Amino acid sequence: MYTFILISTLIIISGLIAFVGDWVGLKVGKKRVTIFGLRPHYTAIFITIITGILIAVITVTILTISSKDVKTALFGMEALKEKLAYLSQEVEIRNIQLSTAQKNLNGTSAQLQEMEDKYQKLSSDISEKTDQLRELLLIREKLIEEKENLSQEVEELNATIKALYSGITWIREGEVIFGSDEQIALTIVQGGRSIEEVREELIRFLNKTSDKVLAMGAKKDERTNQVFIIAQKEFEDIVQKIHDNDSNKEWIIRLLSSINVIEGEPIVAHFVLIENNLVFKIDEVIISEEIESSEVPGEIEKELLSLLRKVSILAVERGIIPDPKSSFIGTISAVNLYDIVKTIVESGSTMQVSVISVYDTWSVSPLRVRMEVTPIHSST
Repeated sequence: MYTFILISTLIIISGLIAFVGDWVGLKVGKKRVTIFGLRPHYTAIFITIITGILIAVITVTILTISSKDVKTALFGMEALKEKLAYLSQEVEIRNIQLSTAQKNLNGTSAQLQEMEDKYQKLSSDISEKTDQLRELLLIREKLIEEKENLSQEVEELNATIKALYSGITWIREGEVIFGSDEQIALTIVQGGRSIEEVREELIRFLNKTSDKVLAMGAKKDERTNQVFIIAQKEFEDIVQKIHDNDSNKEWIIRLLSSINVIEGEPIVAHFVLIENNLVFKIDEVIISEEIESSEVPGEIEKELLSLLRKVSILAVERGIIPDPKSSFIGTISAVNLYDIVKTIVESGSTMQVSVISVYDTWSVSPLRVRMEVTPIHSST
């Protein structure tokens, strides 16, 4: 409505100005009035031009006063263009920032997804480890029960041994400290050393062992004031043999009782000299057997323990010196044993079980083993 009134006003004013200009031009023409020394005809034309200029000036003035947009279009176009260019640049910058933010958002989303996947995997692993822990706790309880049963058996065996010792007919009476040919102690000596060095090493070994056996109930010989009675020739032969051998070799010197040793008596003893050899190399397969699967884990355990006993026998045959107290050789991780039992039970088929040396094992080294299983593929 405002625009219609404005346009109507402009038309009316323009008409009036044109009419006045025409009337003035007519009067001037009739009266032959001149302006600025012009002829009447050119004077009339000049008045007409002025009239047109007035129409344009008045129109622009009215539009400028009445409309800010017209005023901006007429007098602020350059500033408007500059502002438009500045805003276009700002829009471009914002678009670049928006694109960068979008890329960052995509990257963050990918990282979030990756973390979510890791979380799911960790949750799954925790659940699996929890189940394994429960199974290990059950195995632990079972092993504790077996240990108690074994302890009871050991007590019974110790009682039997005591009864046997007490039942042996001897001229002498008293508690037996060491049985005949029982190992008292051992040491390792490097070959190729001088006779004096080897002799001093053996004397230190005997003195250290003397303190041990005296605490166990042995007594020094009244004639020599020594707890060990060893032939001098045997002692010197051992010293000479170690001296004569290659310095790259190690020798195991075992001190054994020659007869049963009764509490309160000196110990008649002798030496046994053994070269310290590498018996099993690291990762060497000691023995391998086929074991058939069973739904009863206890049956599998019995077969695996039987296999370990065979390893102990084989190790002694190969030259490993057993523990003089337990006579047992070879230790295995309970977790490894449990995993092998579980694997064989779950396989539902016959598996090849291999007992493998964990480290390089020498004649006096403790033998530590692990078990590995592989499926047996039947030929068709």
